[in-house]
Amino acid sequence: MNVVEFAELFCCAIAASVFGSVVGLGGGFVMVPVLRVAFGIVPTIASATSLFLVFANTAAASVGFLRDKRVDVRLGLMLAIGAIPGSILGVAAVHRVTVAQFDAVYGCLLVILAIATLRRRGIASRPIGERTFLHSPWAAIPAGFVMGVCSSLFGVGGGIIVVPLMLIAARMPPHIAAATSSFVILLSAPVGLVTHVLAGDASWLLVAPLVLGGLVGGSIGPTVARRISSPQLINLLVAAFILAAIGLVIRHLV
Repeated sequence: MNVVEFAELFCCAIAASVFGSVVGLGGGFVMVPVLRVAFGIVPTIASATSLFLVFANTAAASVGFLRDKRVDVRLGLMLAIGAIPGSILGVAAVHRVTVAQFDAVYGCLLVILAIATLRRRGIASRPIGERTFLHSPWAAIPAGFVMGVCSSLFGVGGGIIVVPLMLIAARMPPHIAAATSSFVILLSAPVGLVTHVLAGDASWLLVAPLVLGGLVGGSIGPTVARRISSPQLINLLVAAFILAAIGLVIRHLV
């Protein structure tokens, strides 16, 4: 990797991390299409390498969110209990799908989530601190498991599953959902990351710029989030899903 490519990845990682930490998705949903489209990275390596960015991003962002008391810690811990074993299964799954299948499934998932989140804009949030069905271990742990599978399979940290679930089904406030998602990703992503590394999936040349960009962007994200209203946050989330899906479509058209 030359200096220009390093700088390009570093800048992309910062932008993805700021955006990702604001909406609670960890930045991987942006970096995976970038790695697939711009750099032609195969799904296994793109997923594994993206998780380094996701972990660095959420580690930095969670510090700010915890300081601002926006994280639902109890819910986050229950989701993490399910996400950890799911992360291991996701690594096994990514080795059993083709490039076309990976992009098709990921693209369809993004579009479905964009539509579902868009419909959420007219639904009032519950008061901060109010318990929901998701606060039951019987709901949170299975949801966390699905989150963990998607985290390692797509390299996105799993926020694309749990944030819409908290917003749409549990009607939690958007800022609490985003912050709690970052916290869960921080706890669960290392398991999938280590499993990917042991499977030989990580591209170490790409790791350094992504981790550095993730730390910088994750530190900025909570500050930006304080200045964004809940409706604006939902709009950003929808835009994120759509842009990531468009990126994968471009990959196959080009």
